[in-house]
Amino acid sequence: MRTLGLLGGMTYHATATYYMTINKHVQQQLGGKNSAKILLHSFNYNDIMTPWHAGDRGAVRQQLCDAAAGLKTAGADAIVLCVNTNHMWAEDIERASGLPLLHIIDFSAAAIREAGLTKIALLGTKATMEGDFIRGRLEKKFGLEVLLPDEEVRAKMDDFIFQELPYNIVSDACKKLYIETVADLVSRGAQGVILGCTELQFVLKPEDVEVPLFDTVALHARGAAQWAIDN
Repeated sequence: MRTLGLLGGMTYHATATYYMTINKHVQQQLGGKNSAKILLHSFNYNDIMTPWHAGDRGAVRQQLCDAAAGLKTAGADAIVLCVNTNHMWAEDIERASGLPLLHIIDFSAAAIREAGLTKIALLGTKATMEGDFIRGRLEKKFGLEVLLPDEEVRAKMDDFIFQELPYNIVSDACKKLYIETVADLVSRGAQGVILGCTELQFVLKPEDVEVPLFDTVALHARGAAQWAIDN
């Protein structure tokens, strides 16, 4: 079994889910007293978000690259970046570490394809929804049609993601916005919804919507665990 190098702390709530899910999958697959081999670099979330909100994304990228290189030195065999938005630097992190990065969206895309779906809604931060690093990968690599909320809704979602969810707060207004947005996207033809922010697992549940939810955290964690077992 290979060692997974996790870049976490963005937020620690989601990273805790990663840790539990990976270990649970390994134990279920291998039985007995087996658990995952994990190296974790958990950031102080404030150290990541301060330059992010100041517009200094280069400083965020450098922190991620340096931490990934440190995980390789410590003995990791692959990088698991426990956050969707920062996958905008996936290639930089791979180059800096010299390790494969197990891309978060690949496991969700595989599950979507397995379910026979072709048109999918993507929810996340504005950067995730509007950038090419998630949506473009879904479209170009996996042939999926991706639907997004309207621009005004994307801005409101960004506010909730950065102002409430890091504190593990899900207000009624937040939940209402997401449920109504999913209903609108379904009316536009979405056959399922990607929870493309690691905090959205705490906002939307399967019983809240009429179509399948694809939680990037759960799918990424289980996929990474299986990769470690298989290699």
